[in-house]
Order: sequence, then C-alpha cells, then structure tokens
Amino acid sequence: MNANDQLKEYTVTENYYRYMFGMLHTDGVKALCETFECWWFLDVICSYQPSLNQEAFQVWKLTVDEKEIATVICTDGNDEVLKSQTIPYTDFKAKEATIWCIDGIILLPSEY
Repeated sequence: MNANDQLKEYTVTENYYRYMFGMLHTDGVKALCETFECWWFLDVICSYQPSLNQEAFQVWKLTVDEKEIATVICTDGNDEVLKSQTIPYTDFKAKEATIWCIDGIILLPSEY
C-alpha cells in the first residue's frame, strides 16, 4: 500500500506548520504523519537539510520491506541520489510514501 494513495484528497493546503530548522509542512504532510504515525520521517528529512540547502527541489521516498526495514532515499527529482538512510525497524503502516521538499516547504506531491 502506498500512503500517498490514501491522501489523494490533499490537493492544496490551507495551513503551513513550522517544524525543525525553520522548515514548513502542509496539511497533507501533517495528515500523513498523524495517520501513519511517522513524524520520524519528517525528522529524517529535516535533519539532512543543513547539508542539502543548495537543493531547492528534493524528492523523499520511504519504502518498507517485508522485514519491516525502512529505507529513506532523497533524490533531486531526476533520480540522482542525494541522501539515503536505512532504518532497522519501523512500524510504518504502509509500504511506501513520497514527500517533496521545495524551497523549505515539505508537501505531498498531490499538493503541488
């Protein structure tokens, strides 16, 4: 199951929420984190921002395998991997999720 499929109704945001390092996130990202209990995914994204401040557009993909091992990969949108991290265990309730980070705003692709 792709978490984004369950959040397709988020096509625009009414609110922006401040998070770590001055990052902002949208209603859709808030719903993702609350529904799937994955605020840690936002923590991962924000923790890498000091080294990615030159990258105005980032695609963050979270995937979970059958052993509940998560992999978080950040690309530049053209499949060039900028960062990746393996998380030995997660209870993330979906098999994958994708978040975009554009100029310091974290959003679902459907909200663009």
